[in-house]
Amino acid sequence: MKKIKPVLTAALIIFALAACGSSPASGIISEPSVSFESVSMTGINFSGADMKVQIKVRNDNAFSIPFPEINWNLFITEASFLNGVIKNDKKIAARGSTVVDLPFTVTYEGLYKAISNLINADEAPYRIDLAARFPLPLLENKTFTTSFNGKIPMLKVPALSFSGVKFNSISLTRVEFVLTWLVDNKNSFAVNLDKLDYNFAVNGTSWSSGAAQRTTIPARRTTQIPITVNISSLSMIQEIAALAAGVRTVNYTCGGEASLIPQGFENITALRLPFNYSGTTNLRN
Repeated sequence: MKKIKPVLTAALIIFALAACGSSPASGIISEPSVSFESVSMTGINFSGADMKVQIKVRNDNAFSIPFPEINWNLFITEASFLNGVIKNDKKIAARGSTVVDLPFTVTYEGLYKAISNLINADEAPYRIDLAARFPLPLLENKTFTTSFNGKIPMLKVPALSFSGVKFNSISLTRVEFVLTWLVDNKNSFAVNLDKLDYNFAVNGTSWSSGAAQRTTIPARRTTQIPITVNISSLSMIQEIAALAAGVRTVNYTCGGEASLIPQGFENITALRLPFNYSGTTNLRN
């Protein structure tokens, strides 16, 4: 009697199971699973958000299997925004699992161009779809799918402007004026004005330099940042008084930098807004 080769024996077993009406995968291979291990926002600033998705592939079989080809698609408000394919040459060990990282960045500029109605939105709802296929004969026609839903905060850059200078008094003993900035915060959260350094000059001569006090800009509000300047230097007072007596208006420049940090977003890089304003003002208000 001739011996049946092992390969032929395995084929006959599979054929027999199929003939008995069993599913090809049933009893021969346990279906692997594909799931989200975690989805996190690893960084955010006023340009966009960095995301990291961890995908877990589980193998409950007593033998190793190839890593699947995973197609992923990021939807923002149900519109496809980013997509790609994850491939890995490593095998998944018997009764083991493998976790792979999927990092990507969502820019606000890209979102606004693709979905215009997000311009005034506080959040962008998203969905990540996964579709995995394993290169195994018994699973080649099956697609394993899963989804994850979340929201991305939409940070808006606060608008900084300079409303000008107002002279309160010019006398032989004191010159007092007020510099005022406006910060328009259109976000649904407060923003901290961490720093505002400035230099104010009139007709090319520096009259004052310094910094505003740290303050909180409430949500959805325009806030005034006034700085009152008192000059007591006799030489400067005489110069300013002489200037005020001779002309009605002068040219001014105000340059510097503001630093803003949104509340509730730890470890975010501060938004730096350099500014350089110029204009004319009346010394005899």
